[in-house]
Amino acid sequence: MANWGKTWWGEEFLAALEQCMDYYRLRRGRSYSRPDRLVEFEIKSGVISATIRGNINPYFEVFTTPYYQAEIKLQRIQKKHWTRILQCLGGNANWVTHLILGEVPPTIENALEGANVGLLPRNSKEIKSKCSCPDWANPCKHVAGVYYHVAELLDHDPLLLFELRGLDRKKLMQAVSRSEFGMALGGGAPRAEADPEAVAKNSRFPEVASAPANADPSDMRAFWLGRVLPADLLKSGPPPPISILPMRRGGDYPEFWQDHRSFLETMSEAYERISKSVPGAKPSKGAELLRNR
Repeated sequence: MANWGKTWWGEEFLAALEQCMDYYRLRRGRSYSRPDRLVEFEIKSGVISATIRGNINPYFEVFTTPYYQAEIKLQRIQKKHWTRILQCLGGNANWVTHLILGEVPPTIENALEGANVGLLPRNSKEIKSKCSCPDWANPCKHVAGVYYHVAELLDHDPLLLFELRGLDRKKLMQAVSRSEFGMALGGGAPRAEADPEAVAKNSRFPEVASAPANADPSDMRAFWLGRVLPADLLKSGPPPPISILPMRRGGDYPEFWQDHRSFLETMSEAYERISKSVPGAKPSKGAELLRNR
């Protein structure tokens, strides 16, 4: 089963490659995306570089295992456009929510309107590649293998797209998180740096208090409790709020999830089954939150 192009942005990313390569090179390129073929792989400053293990082929007088150097660069968005793009992203609640959750909004290209290129590559002109192999075609099967591997990474980490287009992800997330909608989603404005003394004073562990004068010395609970507890401490209160954000932030295909089916859809069904298996249980709130995304 294929490991790439499981998300809509992964499919779009692959479409740009597939329209400029012949079927046979593409098919062979998929096999070069495997770990046993990608000897070295690195993304630095938006440049993708890799060492690929080739094949011994006596017909072409290749008697020892060859290793080829491949490189891929996407056309970068010019710096003069990024300020406007970040302002545009931060002013849209839908875009902010998707980005904080580690997803690419379906309408993301609207935020990049007016830039020299979009976020996702649309044609071969935006893909600059080279390889040290003797194939005359560019992109060759080795470049295709590296490209397929990047598509797999994007399924798990779509914010890598911004880095490939020339924007550091830290700057992206800072701009999004500091926007009005980002702060609302995060629970308010960023907190000031805490005073260590105040933190210690307001610790969740109660200060040790001396036992009341009328305390029974034979009652060992006084030792463990430290002080008299408020009478209403054990009264039942409202259940704690359910935070689904950590799970949602991992996206449909988090790094640990190797199944082709969406992790969030799988967990949603699991919550439903668990809630139905408990007599008298209410519909699962977790399943509802995962489904409404």
